[in-house]
Amino acid sequence: MSAIVTQAVKGKLRPEAAAKVARFGGQTRRLWNLFTELNNARMKECGKFIFYAELSAMLPTLLKTDPKLVGLPHRCAQMTAQNFDRTLKNYIRNKAEFLRIDAKRKARSAARVAAGLPALKPHKSGIPRFKRHDDHRDGFSFVGREVRVANGRVRLPKLGWLRVRGLDLPDGAELKQLAVTQEPDGWFVSVQFEAPTKEYAEPSLPVVGIDHGLTALAAWSDTQKIAPPKFARKAEKHVRRLNRGRDRRRKGSVNRCRTVARLAKSHRLVRQQRQDFLHKLTRRMVDTFEGFAVEDLNLKGLMKTRLAKSFADASLGELLRMLRYKSEWACREWRVIGRFQRSTGVCPEPGCGWVGPRLRPGIDTWVCGECGVVHDRDHAASRVILLHRTEP
Repeated sequence: MSAIVTQAVKGKLRPEAAAKVARFGGQTRRLWNLFTELNNARMKECGKFIFYAELSAMLPTLLKTDPKLVGLPHRCAQMTAQNFDRTLKNYIRNKAEFLRIDAKRKARSAARVAAGLPALKPHKSGIPRFKRHDDHRDGFSFVGREVRVANGRVRLPKLGWLRVRGLDLPDGAELKQLAVTQEPDGWFVSVQFEAPTKEYAEPSLPVVGIDHGLTALAAWSDTQKIAPPKFARKAEKHVRRLNRGRDRRRKGSVNRCRTVARLAKSHRLVRQQRQDFLHKLTRRMVDTFEGFAVEDLNLKGLMKTRLAKSFADASLGELLRMLRYKSEWACREWRVIGRFQRSTGVCPEPGCGWVGPRLRPGIDTWVCGECGVVHDRDHAASRVILLHRTEP
């Protein structure tokens, strides 16, 4: 019997439905700005924050006295207060990191001013800020028992049935939460639910080791390689042209809004292409192999190098995340090699295990100094990962 797991699906509201949800989105934005104003006043007065317990107690009064909040469901207001509280606590938890980044950015900005260059924009501190209408990032949420989803439609409190495209839930799904969010190219509905896992095919091949990189997105220990699709690189010229067109237009004009919408659509297309590619690749891998041995990559460190743009385009973290949860759903073996255990430049031949010097980027093949076997860089690393796999 399949296990019950938490899943999510996202669909786009039809234009006639988007016009109805825009009112709730504007009201939750106003409520967030009221919370921000109250929090800033409290900070100036006594240096303390306003958390969820106090915000929740304010809601009945705010919803009755503010004419612009009339008609907003209490659940939307309550979940807005929860999001505000979560943002504050995240800021407190990572305050030292925010201050360190801010100090470094101020030093860089001062150096640019001294060199006659324009100063850098101030760093976002992580504390809740006011939301703008033209950001097109409004949204609100409901809990699962208050909504219904059926036949390409969703039923929301005080809004009724709305048509939505691409929102397909499996039979017997138990709704947990629904979020309506705005993006520059429309309104979207995201549903979180619990349902049995999907059915996967019986694997035909044993456990495989996988080496990840930029030359080969995934190199398998059975001599196969998956090249990175580079969707962002292919769309870079078009995105650059849209960015130039946006910067030439006057802020607040109709043409600028249209260009911003086209730019958002282009970015969304790249994101959807990447997601589609990774979903199909990981599904094929889970259907083929009995298990996986991977590296524990320092993804944050990779995003701080000069190759950060290429690593972001390859989306290694998303690939590993998808592969892991699908492996758990399909009951596949999952093993991880230590982050500081070498895999590149180590001979994978039985009885050898010679550890050579570190290989520079661009070296695709190397010769073992002990057994003399010529190895492909990526395949040899994937075989080493398979041999030295340990518990996650």
